[in-house]
Amino acid sequence: MLISELFYSIQGEGKRTGFPSFFIRTNYCNLRCKFRSGNLCDSAYTSWEPQSNDNIGEMSVDDIIKVYSRYNCNNVVITGGEPAIQEEELNILCKKIKLANPGIHITLETNGTKAGDFVKLIDLASISPKLKSSVPYSTKFEKTHEKIRINLDTLKLYHKKYSEELFDIQWKFVINDESDMEEIFALQNIIGFSSGNVFLMPEGISKEEIELRRMQIINLCLKYNFNYSGRLHISIWGNERGR
Repeated sequence: MLISELFYSIQGEGKRTGFPSFFIRTNYCNLRCKFRSGNLCDSAYTSWEPQSNDNIGEMSVDDIIKVYSRYNCNNVVITGGEPAIQEEELNILCKKIKLANPGIHITLETNGTKAGDFVKLIDLASISPKLKSSVPYSTKFEKTHEKIRINLDTLKLYHKKYSEELFDIQWKFVINDESDMEEIFALQNIIGFSSGNVFLMPEGISKEEIELRRMQIINLCLKYNFNYSGRLHISIWGNERGR
């Protein structure tokens, strides 16, 4: 399995903020986010310039489980990059995590463009559809990103078929300003997810950028009855890998 990094930290986003968690960050992504602020994806080292920390590179699922077993931790977060593009390996990973610790809680962080059998083994699907503000205009990735960033059929599956039967769900949206809201409402009308499962997060990869937008995004949450999610790990450590 192509891995960028493995680390133990706290969950910094969404409804499980603050939970001690073992993070499995996969390498590579099918999207290339570049926001209106000029920032690239906050884990550009898994997408724009894929690289692994400490020369991890490719790992077997068994080796990943061995690293996880060093920690007394009942929460695993599989993130990326985009984990779902390694569908077969992700299926095996989720199965073996559950075998290693049947009481484990698995969060899958995904852009929602792909699904697979792994959905039967996760406990929380953290879906982060990429809005128009993420399109990398004037780059070679612009057309591909724009074409595949929203997969309505897959998003509907996560919402309707899967979440009602298999797992909890949250919808996280990176927000630059209020102009992003129209697209969120359009997706909500098409897909049908509840406002109670929506989390708005300020766009930014530094403490300063997040603080600058925090109050604006909180006011949008109050105005439209959505939840606010900070990025606690960045507020504590900055945009530091392994956190």
